[in-house]
Amino acid sequence: MRILFYLPVVTQWWFSRIVIHVIRAAARDHEVHVMVPPLWQGTGISKDEAHHVASLPHVHWHLLNGPDHAVLRTDASAQHDLLDFVGAIAPDLTLCRSADLKTPAAFPGEVRFLMESGAPPFELSVSDITFQAGLFDHGFMPPFEAAIACQLDALADQLWPDMLARLNLPSRAAFLADVKLDAGTGRKLIALPLEYEHPENFFGQHHAYPSNAAMITAVAEEIGDAATLLVTHHPLTELHGATGAANAAVIQQGGRVKMLSRSGAADRFGGDATLAMIRHCDAAVLSNSKCWSIAAAFGTPMARLSSASNADWLGAYDAIAPLLSDLAKGAAKAADPVLTRRWFAHHILNNVVDPTDPKFCSNDIIARAFRPVDPARWDGALARYRALHPPLAAASIQEKSYA
Repeated sequence: MRILFYLPVVTQWWFSRIVIHVIRAAARDHEVHVMVPPLWQGTGISKDEAHHVASLPHVHWHLLNGPDHAVLRTDASAQHDLLDFVGAIAPDLTLCRSADLKTPAAFPGEVRFLMESGAPPFELSVSDITFQAGLFDHGFMPPFEAAIACQLDALADQLWPDMLARLNLPSRAAFLADVKLDAGTGRKLIALPLEYEHPENFFGQHHAYPSNAAMITAVAEEIGDAATLLVTHHPLTELHGATGAANAAVIQQGGRVKMLSRSGAADRFGGDATLAMIRHCDAAVLSNSKCWSIAAAFGTPMARLSSASNADWLGAYDAIAPLLSDLAKGAAKAADPVLTRRWFAHHILNNVVDPTDPKFCSNDIIARAFRPVDPARWDGALARYRALHPPLAAASIQEKSYA
């Protein structure tokens, strides 16, 4: 098989800690081509990655260092020389680290995006990834035979209470007291987890708003006095980005919007301010954040403002107004609880791989690209998950409501 790695927005961290392991595994058994630009705005590779290139001389390396290489990060669909080059390679499978949907769509063969596997409130390894057919289409599952669906549901029933038992979220009363909100006002609480905002994050071009600050302002103005908006920064923005504009947007809204600080989160929010916020708010507003899975897991109604698609079982609203209307009537839609659990089980058992695992091989790549469901890999996937989270004693496992 001929496999192409198309990596216009790979960061150096992702290349050295994640992608190089996938390239190495694929190249043991297949013809491999790698197309990657030089380092620019935090994406691409530099001489610091030369030792990885040198260690794989049988791989065909193509440095995309033309004068227009910057456009590869956003939309290279008009770069006909690039498309001709890929056409000449004629890959059977392309693995992308790309924020550009249009260009890979024109490639021959199958295309998959290398993406983070995160599915909170389940905790997965930082090195885990998935091979996705697109970007930010949330909640979709392949059709399952009835027997397979029953097996997934049974495994979900094992995983679910164990996951909940590991959480240490505050009660709703404790949460409201911590964020200085009065439960007696009757005002609804809307959660707004922000996107990762940083120059290296070209995936942000698919954000519903030009910035987090713009999203805060727009959502707050649409909600008006019907609810209080609670906001958290993406943890990577707090580590590497700039939060000033978003903080200023919160201040400009007065008391209608509150930013939750992560300071002391371990004591105040059980370790995760965003988890606690989405659990205890009446609804959530999202764009492309992975926090959709938190809302689904906790049965929190959500509005998703995005050009990407949602599976029907999520019950996601595509606008804020109908969500607010249904909340006021006590009839807001939430994710189907059975299909929520099934999705998490499917994700952990069928989708997730750890390319740093010494046993990771080219068959793991091919299987997940071409066989989205395979019970033969479930035992291994479950063993990896339980190695991260050994089963708790039965006596300590309880379904927690956090009411």
